[in-house]
Amino acid sequence: MIFPQPDIPRAYPYGVYDVERNRGFVNVGTNHDTGAFAVASIRGWWRAEGHRLYPKTRDLLITADAGGSNGWRLRLWKLELQKLADETGLALSVCHFPQGRVSGTRSNTACSRSSRRIGAASRCEITRRSCA
Repeated sequence: MIFPQPDIPRAYPYGVYDVERNRGFVNVGTNHDTGAFAVASIRGWWRAEGHRLYPKTRDLLITADAGGSNGWRLRLWKLELQKLADETGLALSVCHFPQGRVSGTRSNTACSRSSRRIGAASRCEITRRSCA
């Protein structure tokens, strides 16, 4: 058994799954799994692929689990999402799945919480969304 060593950084993967294209985009960080890193990964996907593949898109649905760096209670996650919405002009809707379930899979049938819509024009307006 190998135990983590202080001199070897941990790897923190964060991915974006594009349902329309059935493709993934993964970033790996070595600092900490934070809301800033999670949103930076979404931003990286949008800059590298998303804006080119979906040029007419005005809103984006983000599905996430309820724990970790993108938990529904974390202020840093919400703050970073708002920054992303402000810089891109996208209205972001976030749907959280219960902890322990993998988000984005077809086996998920409902959200555990109401989704949150974030965007320059609809700053933190609460919306309900079914994530079936």
